[in-house]
Amino acid sequence: MIKAVLLDLDNTLLGNDPDPFTRRYLALLDSFVQQRLGTPSILEALWAGTRAVLADTDPLRTNAERFYDAFMRLVPTDRATFARAMQEFYADLYPTLEPLTQRRPGARRLVEWLLGAGYAVVIATNPLFPHVAVQHRLAWAGVPVDQVPLTLVTTLDNMHFAKPHPAYYEEILARLGLEASEAIMVGDDWEHDILPARAAGLNAFWVCGDGRGCDTEAARQVDGCGSLADFADRVSEERWLETVAPRPLEPAQIVPRLTANVAALDSLVRETAPEAWLTHPAAGEWSPLEVLGHLLVTEREVYRPRLHTILSTDTPVLAALAEAPAPTVPPGAEHPRALLELFVAERRATLDLLATLAPKDWQRPAHHHRLGLTTLLGVADLIAQHDRQHLRQMREAIAHSL
Repeated sequence: MIKAVLLDLDNTLLGNDPDPFTRRYLALLDSFVQQRLGTPSILEALWAGTRAVLADTDPLRTNAERFYDAFMRLVPTDRATFARAMQEFYADLYPTLEPLTQRRPGARRLVEWLLGAGYAVVIATNPLFPHVAVQHRLAWAGVPVDQVPLTLVTTLDNMHFAKPHPAYYEEILARLGLEASEAIMVGDDWEHDILPARAAGLNAFWVCGDGRGCDTEAARQVDGCGSLADFADRVSEERWLETVAPRPLEPAQIVPRLTANVAALDSLVRETAPEAWLTHPAAGEWSPLEVLGHLLVTEREVYRPRLHTILSTDTPVLAALAEAPAPTVPPGAEHPRALLELFVAERRATLDLLATLAPKDWQRPAHHHRLGLTTLLGVADLIAQHDRQHLRQMREAIAHSL
């Protein structure tokens, strides 16, 4: 059942031809920086930063960290000085780009209908721009963030991956605590919106212009296609989202899913005060830090050994545990960042194991105490579901402490 709608921004909610907009934006930014800071052209530095974002998939580094690590090496100024200049640029000059865009009349009405119907609404724009730039474009689209309670807006600052990596979509799901079968991506770009979202297991609606020029062969590969107005009519008048069938589980979904869950944990650590991790929501309930310790122990002592067992034994029986693994917090790992790094080491060992699998290995059978007759693929996906169950538990416990 669909619970979240991911909406692309440029050329989906907002009419914005990328070529003239990008050319004008880069020329304006480059000229401003040269005059304001006395630097040579920063265009090569911008491309270097963008390439770094797209090339690196470390779930413990944000896109902004990757971008500025590469960018600042090529710009003869310090980060603080450049940041002050960017505040001025986005306040004074970036708004002059609005005439290059076109408001789509139904965009706000669609977003408000989805929110009113109880769907989570994510602005899933490629997170290569800082938050302030995305804020401006949302306002141009008629969906200002101070008026519309969006569930999440992806930006350079708050994401660890970018389109077209499937992990970008998985990170959104992990932050929302949802499964791929519970979300649909709505976007215009076949290569960046539709294909990677489908690869991650999401449903997809392809926004192809006015809806009359959709490629017939491509249209057969998605759940729906047409104009943004067509999508709005289908979800509001026909209740189409209630009938969309989930996509099948495939081996290619697992590694991005397990990696993105780590990124969601990293965001939780960054955004939460250390003392909140020690709070118990109620007597006898685990603190968020203990939940993270449980994930570490379970990865090391339950899930990875089970994968090994399936690989080495014909149709093994994976019996229920007598009790859940104790939420161990090793000495020296009392800070959530230290404990997260220990968990990541275990997760990387699991990912290394999965990287060795041949296609037939994913289909090796096992009897699981809850799933019944399943496969290694099903057990691997259970690891991701376990992550997200406890991510929700941690968020609820942290919210309780505030």
